[in-house]
Amino acid sequence: MTTQKTPTEISTIFTELMNGYMAALDRYTDEQFFYKSDPEVWSLGQMYEHLFTSSNYFFLANIARCLEQRKGQIGGDKNKWGDNIFQYGGMPPIKVKVPEAVRGPEPVAKSRDEYRVLFAKIVSDAQSITEAVANDAGEYKAMHPAFGWLNAHEWYHCMEMHHRHHLRQQQELEELSDSTTRGTTR
Repeated sequence: MTTQKTPTEISTIFTELMNGYMAALDRYTDEQFFYKSDPEVWSLGQMYEHLFTSSNYFFLANIARCLEQRKGQIGGDKNKWGDNIFQYGGMPPIKVKVPEAVRGPEPVAKSRDEYRVLFAKIVSDAQSITEAVANDAGEYKAMHPAFGWLNAHEWYHCMEMHHRHHLRQQQELEELSDSTTRGTTR
């Protein structure tokens, strides 16, 4: 069991994660970035699009809702999955397939240059709310579809855990794109 990280600690870890994702963009060719090994497997570019959209339109948006006390409620509990990820400080090392009923359209990747700019903006936005998250009483919550009711601090931590969770996927996709672009088979 872990103790809950402070918003400042979360911000530092999240910034390091995002800087790692941005630095990795320099290692990829366009062929590697857009390569799909299978119709059911994302490309690296699609994973980056998922990280961008989830940061911007899901995590940061719900943090703002909690801080502004809108589109949520006072109180509410996490469910057993939410309790587990916060108890262990991370998401389980499993692949998650979102049920088709709630899955949106397949992500469409942008250029590597665009993600450099977009990820830098996400880092800046996340850093700019660290103090507000730290000062929030934590009573107002917004519903997470998988984890239950989360306050601003929990949403902030969940964003970091989500990006850390995708590091394994990044490594797998890099290995797939490397083997194909070198002309080897797996």
